[in-house]
Amino acid sequence: MKMVSDTLKIQYTPHKRHVLFFICFFFILPAVAWVSGCQSKAPEKNQAGQAKKDTGIHKTFERGPISVHIDTDKTEITIADRLNLTLSVISDEDYDVQLPKFGENLEQFGIVDYHTSQPALTGDKQSKISRSYILEPFLSGDYKIPPMTVHFKKKGDSDDTLHKISTEEITVHVTSLLPENFEKRTLHDIKPPEDLPQSYDLWMWTGGMAIILIISGIAVFIIIRKRKRNKANDVIHQIPAHQQAFDELNALVSEKLVEKGAIKEFYHKISDILRRYIENRFSIRAPELTTEEFLINIQTASNFDTTHKILLKKFLTHCDLVKFAKHQPQTEDIQKTFDRCKEFIVGTQEKE
Repeated sequence: MKMVSDTLKIQYTPHKRHVLFFICFFFILPAVAWVSGCQSKAPEKNQAGQAKKDTGIHKTFERGPISVHIDTDKTEITIADRLNLTLSVISDEDYDVQLPKFGENLEQFGIVDYHTSQPALTGDKQSKISRSYILEPFLSGDYKIPPMTVHFKKKGDSDDTLHKISTEEITVHVTSLLPENFEKRTLHDIKPPEDLPQSYDLWMWTGGMAIILIISGIAVFIIIRKRKRNKANDVIHQIPAHQQAFDELNALVSEKLVEKGAIKEFYHKISDILRRYIENRFSIRAPELTTEEFLINIQTASNFDTTHKILLKKFLTHCDLVKFAKHQPQTEDIQKTFDRCKEFIVGTQEKE
């Protein structure tokens, strides 16, 4: 047993330092570096050692017996988040208060839900009424909420004695989920081929491959030429994109969805008609993109001029408000939406 132990000791000793070095270099050091990197990316903390929290916007405005409070749960959200906005009014009991109209100054957001409370006594002969919204952004950027105006008067007075108090403009920053350099991404050039040593085998293989490529090229040329002829014949009988879109608009009108009260279905269909027209006319996969992704892509597109880009943005944004934000458009808004769709098709149709 002693001889066997000595033998094992002799075989292990020369490699012991190398093995320990290998373990330290390839396992322990990377682990330490990874832990250090994780610690360096810890969230920013305040002086008390706690992570900073977005407490939102809280502002108060007073005039006589009225105080108006506007509050948000956050000052910055992402395109996938929602914003809670609350407008509260505290007044004396002997005053009547009129809140702003529903959705006033919030057109740039999608209104997911809202709630208006009943006037409730708060003590000291005062009552409180509030309206809260759950808002959803459509695009990234700074959203400026204009001042909101509250009207009030003493109970028993005529409407001519109405007074008003307005809040200040507030700004909420919305960040995109897309990378910052999304629009600037480019493909790298292909690396040039490396020179291979010359040999007879290489020449033979090169000659054989050249013959195969020539034969394949001729076959591909014949097939492509035949397909082009067939495609040209199909194009002759194909309906132009704008004509197809006009036929679909006429069919939509004949369904009389607006008269039936199916406003949301009407907006879904007219939005799909314009997206299909853009795909057929400009070969842009509009139906598969969200409104934000599509508007980002057309910023650098040369197919549309500035007027058409603005017209398209207004159309899609308004459609999304009705489809996803429960916005109830007026009759004139529906007519404007239909006219914008038709105007965009007429302005971008292919010249015969």
